[in-house]
Amino acid sequence: MNTLLVRVPYADVLVDAAVVGLEAAQVEAIPWAAPVWADGAQVRVGAAVWVIESDRRRIVVDPAQAADGILRTGPDALVHQEGVAAALANAGFPRESIDTVVASHLDGIGMIAWVDGDGGWTPFFPNADVLVSRREYEAIVDDSWYRPQGSDALVALHDQGVVTLVDDRHVVTPEVAIRHTGGHSPGHQVVEVVSRDLDATLIGHLALSPLHCAIDDLGGHVDAPVAANALRELRDRRQLLVGPLWPAPGAARWSDDEMRAEVP
Repeated sequence: MNTLLVRVPYADVLVDAAVVGLEAAQVEAIPWAAPVWADGAQVRVGAAVWVIESDRRRIVVDPAQAADGILRTGPDALVHQEGVAAALANAGFPRESIDTVVASHLDGIGMIAWVDGDGGWTPFFPNADVLVSRREYEAIVDDSWYRPQGSDALVALHDQGVVTLVDDRHVVTPEVAIRHTGGHSPGHQVVEVVSRDLDATLIGHLALSPLHCAIDDLGGHVDAPVAANALRELRDRRQLLVGPLWPAPGAARWSDDEMRAEVP
């Protein structure tokens, strides 16, 4: 089988280092940060949709998540979702053609749900099953301390019967599997893609930017040591790492003590 991994971009922007949990001095101290991952003290981030084609299935991972503060607020939310839908269609992946959506965790609903003019939620990908960690969902509905942005939308989709809760190891196709890591959130997962031509892991939010791979002491996680160990293990495998929030090309490999951008 020939598994393909494609990034459909929507927007790449520069943000202050603090937005991704870093300090300006940390960014400027990383010699390989610029020009791909940073510009001076600012960090490049991206809103994109990653599509995996495997075993005659189309799988989307973390579509434009963690950008709810921009993409999902006010009347512009309707404009942005139409824009992402158009970007997917223009890339040859109309949203109706997607079979499966994987949320590595919940950090905003992103383009997992479609909002109407009255604020109601329906599936953004109308023919897809949404896979979410059972640990993540149970923490959202059972624990008052964990209520990430997008929770109401996820619960609405679950009530509509389009969400499937998966356990700590879940096989999507013979070449695509979901594995629980925890660390960033109670149910945080990564998506592993292993085929004849591709060995990659979509790392969710273990690293909001490739720059995090060079920094051991990270915040922004519910269990920072677990998140750091999981990220370090993935980095040191020298396999291709894919970050949902990373700017183009959105993937890199750890080599000679730096993250080198690479197109899947």
